[in-house]
Amino acid sequence: MKMKREFIVLLVCLCLAFVLTAGCTTPVTTPVTTPAATSHDNPATTTPAVTVMPDLVGTWNGTSRGYVDASGYQVADMVIMMNVVEQNGRLFKGQLSFPENGALITKEFAGVIGADRKTIDDVEYPGGFSDGIVISADEIELIFRDQAKPSTITIDSLKRSTASDKTATPVVQPMPVLLGKWNGSSIGYIDTSGYQVARDVLVINITEQNGRLFKGQVSFMLNKTPVTKNFAGVIGRDGRTLKTVENPDGFSDGVILSADEIELTFRDNVDPSRVVIDSLRRSTVTTPGVTFPASVMPRIAGNWSGVSMGYMKTASGYQVIKGTMAMNVTDQDDRLFKGIIQYVINGSPVTKEFAGVFGRDGMTIATVEYPDGFSNGVIISSDEIQLLFRNTENPSDIAIDTFKRSK
Repeated sequence: MKMKREFIVLLVCLCLAFVLTAGCTTPVTTPVTTPAATSHDNPATTTPAVTVMPDLVGTWNGTSRGYVDASGYQVADMVIMMNVVEQNGRLFKGQLSFPENGALITKEFAGVIGADRKTIDDVEYPGGFSDGIVISADEIELIFRDQAKPSTITIDSLKRSTASDKTATPVVQPMPVLLGKWNGSSIGYIDTSGYQVARDVLVINITEQNGRLFKGQVSFMLNKTPVTKNFAGVIGRDGRTLKTVENPDGFSDGVILSADEIELTFRDNVDPSRVVIDSLRRSTVTTPGVTFPASVMPRIAGNWSGVSMGYMKTASGYQVIKGTMAMNVTDQDDRLFKGIIQYVINGSPVTKEFAGVFGRDGMTIATVEYPDGFSNGVIISSDEIQLLFRNTENPSDIAIDTFKRSK
C-alpha cells in the first residue's frame, strides 16, 4: 500500500567522490560518526519509549503476512529470517532470507535507525523497502513494500533468536474499519518538464479488510485519461497510520483523521515522478466534514548545505558512504515545495529536481526526486532539516542527510 520546494544545491565539494544525493556517493571505509538523536522521523507512529540506541546485531526469526500481486492482490504468509551482521551507530546492514516458489531467497539490505531510536527504515537489494518500529530489545516489526513485480506489502514480525519468548507481541489497539468507497481530492506535484502543481479528484474503493490488512482500487485522471489501479495496504500498530502500495507503481503513507476521513501522501518515483496529498472522506457520510486544521508550515525557501552518510550497494555488498551536499528550496506554497539538489557521485557532479510535501504536523516531510529516489524527513529547527533518503533502483542506497540553512 503504498504519497514543493526547490533546493538549489550548492556543490560543496566537487573534488570529493564521497557525495551522496540525499543519499548517493562513492563508498568509503572511514568510520561514520553518528549525529546526536534530535527528533523523531515519524511522529505519527506510536511506539514504546526507547532511551538507548537499539543493538540490532544478531539473527531474527519471524513471520511475514500481507498481500502479493498474483492476478490481483492475494494474501500471502511465510516465515522469514533476518541476520543483522553490522551496526555502526544508527546504520546497520545484513541479509534477509525467505522461501519463494520452493527455493530459499536471500537478499541483502541496509538500514537506518531513526533519530528517535524507535523507528527503522531499510532498503533491500534487488528491490523493496521497509518502515518499522522497535517494539522491545528483542522484537521489531517491519512493513515491507515493493513496487516492482510482484507488487507486495507485508507485515514482518521478528524476534531475536536468543529471546526466551518467541511469541510476537499482539497488537492491542482496535483497528478501524475502512471498507467502502472514499471520495476525495488530490493536490501536489507531477513531473512534466519540471515539477508542476497538479490537482485532481479521486475515488478509493476498499473491497476487503482482514484485521490490519486491506485492499481495493483507486481511480483518478492522469494526462486527461482515466486510470484505475489495484492497491493493498496495512494499518499501523497504532491503529491510525496507513501504508499502501499500488500496482504497477506508487505507494502512500497516511493517517486516519476520523472514522470517515483519511489523508494520504502518495509518491511515485517511476515516470512520471509524483508527490501529492490525497484528502478523502467516506462516501456514505452526509454531514459536513470535520475541520482538522494543519499546523503552521515552516518556511524553508533558500540555500541549505549538508552532509550525508549511509550505505550504497556495490559489487561487494552494501558499503558505507559519506559526503557533502547542498540544496536550494526555490518554491513553496504552504505544504507544497520543490527544488533542485546537487551532489557528486563517482567524481561526477549530479543535479536532480525534487518535490515534496509537509505533513499536517508541520514537522515531517515527504519528497520524491527525479529520476529516482525518495526521502522522509523532519524539521529539527528553523535552520536544520534531516532527511532519510532511499533509492530502490541501481545503485540501491540509503542515507541520513542532515542540512543546515546557509547564512
